[in-house]
Formats: sequence, structure tokens, C-alpha cells
Amino acid sequence: MPPEAFEKIAAQVKPLAGMVSLHVLGEPFMHPRLPEILGACSRLGLRVNLVTNGTLLDKFGPAIFEEKCLAQVSVSLQALSALPPAERAENLSRLTGFAAHRPAALIVGFRLRGSADDPFVKETSNFIFKAFSADRERFEPGRAVALRANVYINFGGLFDWPGRGTGKIKNGCLGLRHHFAVLCNGEVVPCCADHSGRLSIGNINTRPLAEILVGPDVEALRKSIAGITPMPAYCASCGFSAPG
Repeated sequence: MPPEAFEKIAAQVKPLAGMVSLHVLGEPFMHPRLPEILGACSRLGLRVNLVTNGTLLDKFGPAIFEEKCLAQVSVSLQALSALPPAERAENLSRLTGFAAHRPAALIVGFRLRGSADDPFVKETSNFIFKAFSADRERFEPGRAVALRANVYINFGGLFDWPGRGTGKIKNGCLGLRHHFAVLCNGEVVPCCADHSGRLSIGNINTRPLAEILVGPDVEALRKSIAGITPMPAYCASCGFSAPG
């Protein structure tokens, strides 16, 4: 998405969003103009959670993390499992070093998904706890452990993508209640997992966002996603579900 288009869209998002997460099945540091996008967020007064796999964290230099919009950097560690052990350790050293020396107000959350018995999960969590001289906590899915002020590690299960078989049927989701997503072509979808626009409710390039998010069709989809009425087939096997 060009930064010029992003800023126009973000201006419509501003009245509706407490936090903007810059990801929809994409790595934000792959965007060649990411600093301009963060600059637009700062001008608009948005709060940003930058979700990244962390492998390109040094691409734009340290100044990018001084942007006033940036509230949190969430590092999804699963990509490191595909790297050779030496390269994996090198990346973990860079990531823990970044977290240790980040701007003081910036929150850093490491996301680690998988079984407690998985060798990658054990190796990675041990590395991170040791790097911060933190007590090794009992693995507990869904729990965040503070490593130091504003630095956390979050454990959880691996995510099942929607639309891929039956999987585990769920009861509901927070899509269109807690969050929505805008794809790079302007399509508005219930959540970041709908990266292909299967459940698009409109295009922000042709209609204002405030209009797209209301109306009887959208309300019907919201109830369906929430499990009040039958779930959309695309959502039923998705790994996310609403509490309660």
C-alpha cells in the first residue's frame, strides 16, 4: 500500500481505533517505505503495534523506533524455527539486545507458539529467559511473563488458519466487534486472518469506512462471526475464538 493511500485510510481509522496493528499476513519491514507509514501514524496521533518476525529489525536503523506513534513491537518468533541453529541464535541475540536497549516507553512482546515439549519452544524460551536473567517460568499457554519493565514473552498454541478444512469448530470470534482489517487494495474484512478478502464488507476506496462498518448485512455478519447465528464456513475452523 503506498504511504499516500495509507494516510488517507488511516485518517478514517483514527476515530475508530484505539490501536493500529500494521500486519495482515505480511512482514511490515518488507515495505520499502515503512518509515513514511509510521510518520503518517505519528502525524495522525495513532497508536501502533508493529507486528514482525524480527529478522529485518535493523533494516531502517534505530531512529524508526523513536516514532511517537509506536507503542509496541510484537515479535513473532515462529519464523526463526526455519533457520539453521547458528543463524537462529544470532537472530535471538539481536532481538534480545533490541528489547534490552529499546526506547524506555516502548513495549516489546515476544510471541512464542507451540507445545511445551517442542524443542524449538524449549530452546527459544530458555535463550530469552537467560538473556534477561529472568526466572524460568512454568510454560502456560495464554500467559504473558514479564522479563523486565515493558518486555514480555507470551506463550500460546499454534494458530490454525481459516478456510483450511474442518479443524476444531469454535463458538465465536471478536471480528467486527473488537477489530477489523483493511487490505492493501482497500477491501475491509472482519480480521487480519482474512488476508484474501473472502468476507469483504466493502472497499474503502469507494465508500467511507464509517459507512462500510454499519448496516444490516454487516450486523448479520457480525452476529454470525460471534456465534450468535451459525458461523461462516470460512471462519468455523479458525484458530482464534472469543472468550466465554
